[in-house]
Amino acid sequence: MDVQAISNLIDCARKHEEGSCHLQSLVCQQLEQLHHTIELPEDMASETLLKFADEYIDHVPNFLGALDQASQELEIESFISPFLSIAEENFLAPVLQSHNEVGLFDLLDKAYFAHRLIEEVNDSYLSKTGCTLIPMNMTWANLIIHAILGEEFGNELDKIVEQTVKQMMRSQEVYNDRMFKDFVNNRNPEQWISTWSKWNCLSSRMGIELKFTSAA
Repeated sequence: MDVQAISNLIDCARKHEEGSCHLQSLVCQQLEQLHHTIELPEDMASETLLKFADEYIDHVPNFLGALDQASQELEIESFISPFLSIAEENFLAPVLQSHNEVGLFDLLDKAYFAHRLIEEVNDSYLSKTGCTLIPMNMTWANLIIHAILGEEFGNELDKIVEQTVKQMMRSQEVYNDRMFKDFVNNRNPEQWISTWSKWNCLSSRMGIELKFTSAA
């Protein structure tokens, strides 16, 4: 996994955003309908939401890198790496598809796809085995970014993610029920806890904690 390539793309996109302000424009457009559902400071609402979106994007390489390293330590690369590869390929796709500069606006949906993909893998694994594969929770952050992207586009991305995970789990032998059960029965609980404890707070390290209000 080329985490550095993802980080470099984000750095370039952030520089482009300084001139284009495309992501800022999107956040401002969505702010009015989001403000009553998300806790935002009255005096810096748009700035706070923009910073949240920026850090959500910036979180991707650390998130995927942590999953990659933990899966190697736990010897579960065969379960995780195919999805990490999909997330990486999708995130870096703008570089291959466009001759124009890529901005943060172009990467927001890519970041959402990456985070939602891992969330969906976790949910599918939980339904099969009764336990989580990856003890990381990005639910609140994903809901907020879904709202920024807009209901229609967010739902479209969710469908793509769900179809991708279902297709992968059906098409590859490594995801069949027997292998899942063997993995759960044979894993070392102490090693599992020790490895994931180094990473399980990563999803809450973004500098801004936003939550939906009771009006959501």
